[in-house]
Amino acid sequence: MCKVKTFFFLLGFFSLLSPAFPQEESGEVVSLNDEGEGDSSFDDFDSLFDDVQDTEEAVVTENEDAGTTFNVPLGSLRIPIEISGNMTTDLGGAYIHEDGAGDATFYFDFKNYFYFTVRPDKYLALKCVLKTTMPKDTSDTESEQNNHLLYLYEMYFDYLMFNRVYITAGKKKSVWGNIRLFSDYYDENENISTTDNDETSDTVTTNVNDAKFTNILYDSREFISGIVKVPFGNHTFTALMMYNDETNTSSTKTEKMSLAASLEFIFFNTSLNFMGRRFQLKKSENNANLNQLPILGLELKRTIFGFDVYGQSLIRVRDGTKAGKIFTSKFDDLSAINRIISTVGTYRLWSENAPYVGFNFEFQSIYRTEPDPNETFYTNRFAFEFGMAKLGRDRNVKPAIQWNHNITDRTGFIKAGVIFSRVMPHCDWRFGTKYEYGKVSKDSEGESHKFAKLTVGTYVRINLDY
Repeated sequence: MCKVKTFFFLLGFFSLLSPAFPQEESGEVVSLNDEGEGDSSFDDFDSLFDDVQDTEEAVVTENEDAGTTFNVPLGSLRIPIEISGNMTTDLGGAYIHEDGAGDATFYFDFKNYFYFTVRPDKYLALKCVLKTTMPKDTSDTESEQNNHLLYLYEMYFDYLMFNRVYITAGKKKSVWGNIRLFSDYYDENENISTTDNDETSDTVTTNVNDAKFTNILYDSREFISGIVKVPFGNHTFTALMMYNDETNTSSTKTEKMSLAASLEFIFFNTSLNFMGRRFQLKKSENNANLNQLPILGLELKRTIFGFDVYGQSLIRVRDGTKAGKIFTSKFDDLSAINRIISTVGTYRLWSENAPYVGFNFEFQSIYRTEPDPNETFYTNRFAFEFGMAKLGRDRNVKPAIQWNHNITDRTGFIKAGVIFSRVMPHCDWRFGTKYEYGKVSKDSEGESHKFAKLTVGTYVRINLDY
């Protein structure tokens, strides 16, 4: 097996080793509450035990205070600037067995984030995130990979207007929805090529957890975003525009923008959220607009006896100019729709007593109105994660397991991992294994082979918050 290919697979494997272990890609995913302060609006299974203290009495004593606030004079004012950061370094190795042959490889990964926040008062805040990666992070854009030693990851401002309207603008990652397992995950090493006609006629890549299926703002960090959020009662209206115009002008036409909106209602402790997105308009040969309404969605969420229960359905529209035929034909003509993605799930964490236990389960069904020759009308799949924390004598052991299975084509993977926290100052030890399986295929000689791949690895993670 190619050493380089093995190394980059290992990067993806370790980044997804244990779903119950916190791994933050960005500084924060926040929305503004009524006081204009940050409030976490999207929690997933990866952050299940973020607030868990691993030991009753720390194995080692570490300084938990991170970040420094400076008062910078600006005329007669003194503006507070908070500076903090996070560094993680992974060192380890793995053994990979595939097609009857094995290969060993070493693993190194370094990431560092600098966070800058300027908040003179509750009305205005400027936030900036700088990122360094070694080697290149394949999930970043091409230009970011070329400048991987230091580049701008996020930079935006939050503004509170009339104590009611919240405005955010700049380069920012946005996440809409409550889907966790089939959400904002992307692994370059697990993608497959498919033809996706809802945005372009080009071939794109998707995988078992493709974020395009559930997060309609999956590419928001690649754009300049403007967000307006208006709460009324218990309900909230949000409008968003994104563009990546390269002419360096201060204005652009709306046809070059990607527009999105959501309207969330809260009734009887149940969240009902309508959302939609229109991509940049494209012109056909007869100068007609295409892709006017590429995504429409509805999401529900409610907590029942401590269980988060949620569901989402998204319609990927192939051509907005033909959408009216859906209703005039009494839903017999669905040619305007590319696919319908429906996802349901439940999540629960028991943290009253040690050990802590949590799980997350989701089922997803994808319906294609006009599938390609190598596709089916329906694709059904599920994802399951289970994790525990505060195990062991020192309450520093965290095991977890994940199973993703495509029911339609009988492919998927199972992976399990365990973390031993604070084995040394600022250092965790991690061990994991992953088994991938796939459909039966025939080689050039006509013999059938069933895809199977086993990866076993271990590494230490050195982490520093400052």
